[in-house]
Amino acid sequence: MARNNKLHSKWIAVVQFDDILESNDVKNERLCINRTDDIEVFVDPDPEKTSYNFYIRRMTDGLPIIPPTGERIRKFLNYTDLASEDIIAVLPPRQGKATVEKVAINSVMAGCQPQFMPVIQHGIEAISSKKFNLTSVNATTHPVSICMILNGPIPREIDAASGVGCLGPGNLANASIGRALRLCLINIAGAVPGIGDHSTMGSPAKYSYVFAENESENPWESLHIERGFEPDTSTSTVIAVEAPHNVNDHRSTNAEDLLETIAHTASTAGCNNSHVPGEILVIMSPEHAETISKDGLNKYDVKKFLHENSVVPIEHGDKGGRKLDDKWIIDGNVPITRSPQDIVLVVAGGPGRHTMIAHGFGTSSESVTKPILFKNGSPVHTILEYKNRK
Repeated sequence: MARNNKLHSKWIAVVQFDDILESNDVKNERLCINRTDDIEVFVDPDPEKTSYNFYIRRMTDGLPIIPPTGERIRKFLNYTDLASEDIIAVLPPRQGKATVEKVAINSVMAGCQPQFMPVIQHGIEAISSKKFNLTSVNATTHPVSICMILNGPIPREIDAASGVGCLGPGNLANASIGRALRLCLINIAGAVPGIGDHSTMGSPAKYSYVFAENESENPWESLHIERGFEPDTSTSTVIAVEAPHNVNDHRSTNAEDLLETIAHTASTAGCNNSHVPGEILVIMSPEHAETISKDGLNKYDVKKFLHENSVVPIEHGDKGGRKLDDKWIIDGNVPITRSPQDIVLVVAGGPGRHTMIAHGFGTSSESVTKPILFKNGSPVHTILEYKNRK
């Protein structure tokens, strides 16, 4: 048994995943192959046996999966206007072809509802963008994870969490969409821990890292509007960041004091940003956002303050993974961001005076926002439009 756990071919898990696709012939699922008017019989595999079999072959994240039967896969194909064999993206390090069918299979395994397919499909497209640099994100020893931020009407329609506990357990859309993305990275991209994914310790954020912005309690423009999209356009934004760190400030009653607390928490020696400034994600609770907004600060004001005040002394900044470039040094300090635009600021969560900081991957990755569109380029306003187009 021990020998079976030692993979002699470094891509064996991915090859076996492709083998499963070849053996999943839906034509053989009919009761009688000579007739088309008989009932269809689907035999659901034993979930425990299937999960363990997939786990032994390193095709899961370690948690139980839903067996990806043909019946389940076809339900997901109803929520895309692409053909099952169409390639959404090519994902490194293996350069695996993320076809619609493969993404649907991993989404079934993750426990997604079929209606989540458009979000997952466009998330896969986003992480394949050149500036996102998935090759480095997958291969690094750094515990960087892929966070997906959802905006617009579709996240509300599928009940993605944006309020209380949106970064934690308890919401089907957030948990399973993030897990589907990770399973696609394992089984299509080849980011198997120790093989294509070389993160020294990994991160719990690699299981699932998805949430929706709390647009109804946001005093400023939401992320997708800031990035040039219409309010009724749904988007998926992907950003390579560490697991979030809490900023607890229940006592500041004005914008400057509160922002100083956030900036001080963000100014951390040892993060990638301390020696290669780049994007950071700031997830601000509605109560913190309200305190700052009441003092008359707009979203750019907040980003500018955090950029100018989130700095690391040079003696600490020059201890990172690469030698500190002198161009980043200002008055003996290193700003952890290159400009206010590097502050990716969103409002999410419920009651409570908290903000979350997620440091980024330095200059090695840029966030990407993709609108959820039909293949003709028109926006998808509601999941029901897929049914109406059939």
